Amino acid sequence: MLETGIISGSNLSPFETAFEQARLLLETEGVAGIGAALALVETAPIETPGLTKILARSVSLLLDAFRSDPLAPEAYRAMAATPASLASQMFDLTLEGVFGNGERDVRAINQIGLLTLVGLLSSAGAHEQAALLLAQAREHRSGNPALTKAGWVARCRWAGCSAAFADHLEPAAVDFADAGAAQARVDTAPLDLVAHRGRIRFALEADDLEAADGFAGAALSLPVGDSDKMVLVPDLALLVAVHAASGDLAGIEADRLRWAFGVSPGIATAAAQAIEWRMGESGLPFLDTAEAERAATLLRSFVAPAKVPVITGYPMRDGKPHVDIVWLEITNHCNQKCTFCPDMFREDARTWLPLEKVKNLIDQLADTISVGSMQLNAYGEPLLHPNIAEILAYIRERKLPFPTFFTSHGMTLVDKKLQQLSGNYPAGIAISLHNDSQQSYEATRSHKIGDYETLVARVSALMRQMAFERAPSHLRLYQMVSNGAEDQRVDELTRSAFPDTAGRMAKHVRKWEAIAAEIAASAPREARARAVTNSDDAIHRAFTEASHGDRNHLPILIWVDADGMEQHAFMSARPVGTYANLLLEYDPRWAVERRLVTDNSCGFTATPSLAIFATGRLGICCLDLNSTATFGALDDFDTLHDALTSPEALRLFAQLANGVAASRGCQICLGGTERHCESKRLPRPTRPAGHFREGV
Repeated sequence: MLETGIISGSNLSPFETAFEQARLLLETEGVAGIGAALALVETAPIETPGLTKILARSVSLLLDAFRSDPLAPEAYRAMAATPASLASQMFDLTLEGVFGNGERDVRAINQIGLLTLVGLLSSAGAHEQAALLLAQAREHRSGNPALTKAGWVARCRWAGCSAAFADHLEPAAVDFADAGAAQARVDTAPLDLVAHRGRIRFALEADDLEAADGFAGAALSLPVGDSDKMVLVPDLALLVAVHAASGDLAGIEADRLRWAFGVSPGIATAAAQAIEWRMGESGLPFLDTAEAERAATLLRSFVAPAKVPVITGYPMRDGKPHVDIVWLEITNHCNQKCTFCPDMFREDARTWLPLEKVKNLIDQLADTISVGSMQLNAYGEPLLHPNIAEILAYIRERKLPFPTFFTSHGMTLVDKKLQQLSGNYPAGIAISLHNDSQQSYEATRSHKIGDYETLVARVSALMRQMAFERAPSHLRLYQMVSNGAEDQRVDELTRSAFPDTAGRMAKHVRKWEAIAAEIAASAPREARARAVTNSDDAIHRAFTEASHGDRNHLPILIWVDADGMEQHAFMSARPVGTYANLLLEYDPRWAVERRLVTDNSCGFTATPSLAIFATGRLGICCLDLNSTATFGALDDFDTLHDALTSPEALRLFAQLANGVAASRGCQICLGGTERHCESKRLPRPTRPAGHFREGV
């Protein structure tokens, strides 16, 4: 710290000396020196030359601090040490820098400027203005941790209480030395609620509200009763109270915590009561009565009356549960055994849904569920269903309010199946093409079912029929590529079976472009079919940027359907590791980390999905081979609407959104996998006898 009088032998006035000392403090100590620097110039008249430069430099340092870290504790310490009289001037300087002479609209303020303005208003004692500015900002920036912290600090300064969460925790004995010890206990004993409480408390003591929210969601979602979770109530009550005081009850209403409280109704009620009790004891000085009432009311709203689900995992739209995509697995039979697919290791019995059951499900989906799209398979080859023709015809007759698709491995496209598809096309058909040669075919598919040229002929016949009949349906050809770093999750022979260079990919695409050109040349005039030739750059981009997200499609054939709409046949590249993690459970060279509590969440909770498996079980993931992550079965509920709005479905959403992997299938994705070192490595997985060439 610089002291008065360090600048000697000069003719500077006292104020000029103070300004120079303040300038040096800001230059040497940065944002940490703001409080001391401003204390030196606090008494200077506003018109004193040099004061504006000191204030402007202080504002610049605050902006830089928030730019580096939106939660910047050093910036908040600096603003807490800023004299009120100077804070108001710094606020005016910041406001002028943000808007100039333009209209002062809060939507035009970026996050850095907003955090600085709110902090300076609090430092100036303009607490109501700070609260109003934050409220206006939240209308356009919901769920922002930086704004939540800004609101919390501003509220505590207004209330004249500590802004450290730790100072508001109720005393409790925590049997862990630190956060790491609590985490280690959760890893080894995931149902230890005392350890979960330790994680929450340590996060709060570190002023990390976001981490505390995550730990709370995981603890509430554990597959244990509310009586076991009661130990969490005091800290959960504080967590909710902090959100309320910060003007961020929306953080509690966000799906993860809303679902978690929804599956723990006793805890939600007890936390509401705890907030009310602490308010009566003046134990929450930062919270006013109205905010406490709103927080308690919100918690009680999570408790559903009997038979009336207030909270559902699936979002409700016009009284209907909404599903982005439905996987209606009409059959789990498959007559292929592909090395990149785990279906060969299926443990569930092979079966199919009866025709009348499929029709009933289609009716329910159309009439009682809001659906984005439907796939006629999860695993399984849909064209093997004995009533596939009737199913497709029924879909066409029902004129469903959502599109329907299916994926086939292509070898089932015999003449009989092509006849069944004729006039009964879904909105789109996808073919798992993947192979580009006989060698590739033998390396990845069962030699009992045809060969590469047969695959090409059958897929070509489908493309020809769709173009000639002007099918109102697109055709996607999926193509695996080995386009990046060596993926150790996939065995070397399988990796080598797919295009591993852009040149090899181009050769494959050119072959299908030639097939498309021949079809276009012979198609009926009214189809207006035309072939497409892709540039080398487009093919290179599709190869190098291949992802599971399906981008950079390569069109090869276009026709005009009977309704006058253009339809496309196109190729979509996917990386060889797309389904790799699904095989690792059956690969002795790999270990699946069987963790109940993980750091990850399932994407199918953010984009709600429904898997209706051929076994009748209900889940949210199409990749769950043996349907282990389910919330019941069709026979457990009167209707699909009842199933999707059930407590069982909500529990699955709460768990997977909060990283609780209670099923075997989910632990593969959320828990993670690890390859054994050489000393532990075992032989490759045993594959079904007789299905692959020798050595494959």
